[in-house]
Amino acid sequence: MKNKIRAIICLCIFTFCILFYTQPAYAKELTPQTTGKGSRITVTAKDGSPIGAIYVKWNKAVTPYTLITDTEELSCGEYGFLHEFIALDNPSASVTFSLPEENPMGIYQIRIFTDNEVPSDVQIWEPPCERPDILLISSHADDEILFMGGIIPSYVPQGARVQVAYMTEFWSTTPVREHEKLDGLWVDGLRTYPICGNFKDMYCDDFADAQKKYSLDDMTAFVVDCIDRLEPQIVVTHDFNGEYGHGFHMLTAKAVEQALAQASYDVPKAYFHLYSENKIHMDLHVPVESLGGKTALEIAKDAYLQHKSQQWCWFYVSDTYKYSVADFGLYKTTVGVDENNSMLEHLVLRAEQERIAEEERLEQERLEKERLEKEQAEAAEKEKLAKIDEQLAAFQKEAEDNALKASEELAQAEQELQSARLRTTIIVVIGVILLFILSTFLIITLKKSVQE
Repeated sequence: MKNKIRAIICLCIFTFCILFYTQPAYAKELTPQTTGKGSRITVTAKDGSPIGAIYVKWNKAVTPYTLITDTEELSCGEYGFLHEFIALDNPSASVTFSLPEENPMGIYQIRIFTDNEVPSDVQIWEPPCERPDILLISSHADDEILFMGGIIPSYVPQGARVQVAYMTEFWSTTPVREHEKLDGLWVDGLRTYPICGNFKDMYCDDFADAQKKYSLDDMTAFVVDCIDRLEPQIVVTHDFNGEYGHGFHMLTAKAVEQALAQASYDVPKAYFHLYSENKIHMDLHVPVESLGGKTALEIAKDAYLQHKSQQWCWFYVSDTYKYSVADFGLYKTTVGVDENNSMLEHLVLRAEQERIAEEERLEQERLEKERLEKEQAEAAEKEKLAKIDEQLAAFQKEAEDNALKASEELAQAEQELQSARLRTTIIVVIGVILLFILSTFLIITLKKSVQE
């Protein structure tokens, strides 16, 4: 018995060691203390440790501000992240938030760390997608989970870029829901910051009530702007019947329908929740390795729990009841009807498009480089041939010049020879004449001598 107990204890210790040493080595989290208020707030660690990273949640919509450390000033708040992570280049004994006078955001919650290796619950957001694969348009924070919550954990792990756009804002009604929307998206697996409209949250009994409280034209214009600016491959939104009859959900669906017709960009595919034609039923029961082995449905359920202020409602996340998160209908397509029960069917993911485009760009660069190298080689060869031709021309000219010079010299020599011959001839003739005269003179002289 004692041996069994020892074996169990050893096994427990061994398991604990394995678990302990395989956990990620996160930075030490420090206890923050803040001083100041209004537009200038200073944060230090309670034990005096230097701060290497900050995670702050603001209590108001964020505008740009300056963060001052011991060694630098950082421009922050550029993207308006309500939950903002800031990694410092150099650890600092204190950090001071210098906030704009016109919008001195208060700190809702702050966490500080010794460096930027932080726990996974710290939300490190990326700016909204420039060209998402899926644009998910949700009326309220939590609708994207309750009615469309399987999309993010199903398609993001496949490499799809998903962008969420909310119609409503909650600053004027229930500000805590602005935080819950981010917490829910983060747990659901999204890392790109949502786009938020400025339509006030008001319950609408039906479509007519929604039309009285909101401007359909303004809502359509907001969706058109999202579509034309982002150029998504897929748009997904609410049920035309407002799921359980919510008038604002109906109005959102109508705004999306009109925007699809009015936008300059032609969206390849559009899905509406519970739409009765070209139906797909997403399989949300496949374990997702990148999300800890949980299924998309389990992830969506966990995400909805982040909306703590809404847990009193009767809603819940399910793929089997009448508001199933798995059921959608293909309302519009320019690429063909689905056959394999996937929203991504007939489409090439933007990341893959960019990879292909990059490969094509590199290939074009390679071909252009080869073309330039060929042109340069041909130019060099032409230049070489031109130099050879130039040298040959120079040699030819030199030869012609030498030949001309030789010809001139020969002509001159011949002329001089002729002159010499002429002189010789003249001398000979003169000699002959003189000899003749002398001979004649001698003959005459002799004759006279003989006669005498």
